[in-house]
Amino acid sequence: MPKHFKKGVKREHHFLKGLEKPLERIAAIPGVKKVIPGRIYASDSRGFEIKVSRETQTGLKLVAKSDGSVQDVFLVVDKADREMVRREIERLVRELRG
Repeated sequence: MPKHFKKGVKREHHFLKGLEKPLERIAAIPGVKKVIPGRIYASDSRGFEIKVSRETQTGLKLVAKSDGSVQDVFLVVDKADREMVRREIERLVRELRG
């Protein structure tokens, strides 16, 4: 794994509050090769949420929201594994909501 990766998650930049542990759990899903957090944007969002936004050329794009901010998160996933990874992320999100 390249030097900025730890537990499958790139750690060169910042994370939204509360996002690090869920990203480590997503990185542990079979089929997920890399988790790469993107830019953080200001928003009027409240609470914490993670959802699959769309498919990309290399995998999936997630959108994470946490009190006043939004962050894109990119996953590197083989085409054959994308639907299974999407279902696992949705299951994980339901679990996090409790």
